[in-house]
Amino acid sequence: MGQLEHIERLRRKRNRRQNLKRIGAFLLALAIFAGGWLLWEKVKRTSLAEQLSGAFAELGSGAGYPMEYSAATIRQTKTMGNTLLVLTDTHLHIYNKNGKLLREVAHGFANPVMQCSDSRIILYDPSSNLVRVESKTKTIRELTMDAPVLFAALSRQNDLAVITNPQRFLGEITVYDNLLEEPVFSWKSAESYLYGAAFSPDGDSIAVSTVQVQEGDLVSGLTMYRLNEETPFAQKSYVDETVHSLAYLNGELQVLTDQAAYYYSTSGKEKAVVSFQDEPLRLFDSDGKKLSALILGDYREFKSVKLSLLGSSGQESGSVLLQEQVEQLDGCEGHAALLLGNRIHVYNAAGELVQEIAPETEILSLSLGKDYIYYVTPDAICQEPLR
Repeated sequence: MGQLEHIERLRRKRNRRQNLKRIGAFLLALAIFAGGWLLWEKVKRTSLAEQLSGAFAELGSGAGYPMEYSAATIRQTKTMGNTLLVLTDTHLHIYNKNGKLLREVAHGFANPVMQCSDSRIILYDPSSNLVRVESKTKTIRELTMDAPVLFAALSRQNDLAVITNPQRFLGEITVYDNLLEEPVFSWKSAESYLYGAAFSPDGDSIAVSTVQVQEGDLVSGLTMYRLNEETPFAQKSYVDETVHSLAYLNGELQVLTDQAAYYYSTSGKEKAVVSFQDEPLRLFDSDGKKLSALILGDYREFKSVKLSLLGSSGQESGSVLLQEQVEQLDGCEGHAALLLGNRIHVYNAAGELVQEIAPETEILSLSLGKDYIYYVTPDAICQEPLR
C-alpha cells in the first residue's frame, strides 16, 4: 500500500512538472506572438513597411527597354534606386528595372512637380493647395494646405516639409512626421520669403532657404531649426547671392549659391567655403549623399565649361574641362551623367569618363539610377547598364 502511494505521488509530481512546462511553453508562445504583433503594428505605421512592399512590388519581369510611350508630355524623370519614375502632364508612371509598370497614377495637376525619397514620392503644383504622397504600391495620403504649395521635401525617414505662401505672412513651413497626421513643426515668417528646405540625415532638424530685400540689397538667408524647438539654432546671410540648393552631403549641409558653395555641420558651424571665382554656375546636381556635380563657366564667351565634382567640405575630387555646352546633368551614387549634344557622358567621382552613350535618335532627357542610365527619346524610354 505504501509503495502504491509513493508511485501515485511521483505520478502527480511528474504531471505537475509537465503541466508547468506546457503552461510555460504556452506563455512563451503567447509572448512571442504578442511581441511579433506589436512589432508588426509598429512596422505598419512606419516607412519600413512601404520599403518592404515596394521591394516585393519591384520583383517580376516586364516588357523591357526601350519602352514606347504615348504622346503625353514628359515633365520629369527620376530614379529611386533602380526604379524609374516618369511624370507626364497627366500621370505618374512607376517602372521597375525590367520595364514592368508598377503603378499608374492620374495626378490631376496642371503644372506637376515631383520629389522623392527612397520609398515615397510627393506630387504638388505651385498653383494648388494639394500635396499627394505616393509609394510604389499605393497612395499614402493627400494633404490640403491653407495656401498654395511653393515647395515640398521628404526626409530619409519620410517626414514631409511643405512651404506655402499664406496671405498674412511671406512664407510658412509645416513639417509632418512619416505618419502624416498632425504637424510636428511650423514656422511663419513675416520678414522673408521661404522657398527651399532640406532635412538633416537623422531627421531631427531642418534647414530653410529664405530671401528678402534689405536697404535695396537682395539678401538670401539660411535658417536652421530643430523640430522640437521654437527658435532657430543657426542663421546665415548671403548679400547679393541667391541660394539655389540645400542638400546634405556626407553629413554636412551644402548651401549652393550662384557664387559659392558653403558647408556647415549639423550644428550650423561653418566648415568650408568654395568660391566659384567669377565662373557662373550653370547647372548643378547633388545626389543627397556623397557627391555634388557643378557646371561652371560661360560657354558662349569662352567656348568651354568646367565640370567640378565636390565631396566632403567642398573638396574637389575631380574636374573636367569640356569644350561643349552641357544641356543636362544628373548625379547618383558617386557618378555624374551629362548630356552634351546628343551624347551622354558618365563620369566617376575622380572625373574619369567611364561610359559614353550615343544613340541615333534625339535625347530629350536623362536620369541616372543606382545601376542603370535611363534616357528619353521622342518615341521611347531607354535603359543602359551603368558600367
